[in-house]
Amino acid sequence: MKSGRKISELIQDLQSIDEQWETVFLNEEKREKETEEKLDRLLNVLRQELKAEEPETVREYLRLLKVRNETAEKLIKTAKSMLQIYMEFSLLRELEDRSDESVRGLLSTIYNKYIVRFEQGYLNNFANKKYDEEVLGNLVACITYLTDYYIARSYTMQGIIKDLEDESGLSQENCEYWGELIEQNYSMLKMNYIVSELGKIKKRLYD
Repeated sequence: MKSGRKISELIQDLQSIDEQWETVFLNEEKREKETEEKLDRLLNVLRQELKAEEPETVREYLRLLKVRNETAEKLIKTAKSMLQIYMEFSLLRELEDRSDESVRGLLSTIYNKYIVRFEQGYLNNFANKKYDEEVLGNLVACITYLTDYYIARSYTMQGIIKDLEDESGLSQENCEYWGELIEQNYSMLKMNYIVSELGKIKKRLYD
């Protein structure tokens, strides 16, 4: 367990703050600010651990720390839900293991044919030739979501790269390439985002 010591420390902290923290967590009761902060940190550490370890390994470690079975189950379930986007990037991580060029080629295709500009049917045909259509569709949706997130909040290049490393699990070099795609098309992406948001507002008004 790479983060075993940190997990142990956070659980000890929670116990010292509130001996009933497990009951509070399981019943989703209102938590004190300090308890909430420690729980958030614990879940984030568990999220990182689950990128490399099987849930059963993490579960066994939590049990060694005298965490109740139901608490361990809920902690793992919650941390796994925080990995949803990370899991969708498994295709890119598999490609990275084979070749950086494969990752960059796919990212470039998605941005040029779907996100920055749109070519009807291109990705469906592309998927049929090389990838599972559902897997590619989920990947594109996640890339679109993250791109909109960065654009909406005017992330800096370094901020984008750091977050991409965490969210995708790709190497720094490939995250830098991804960040450059956003940077190169920033004005167009910003305009697309604004138009999309205006469209949502218009729809709400008419509904």
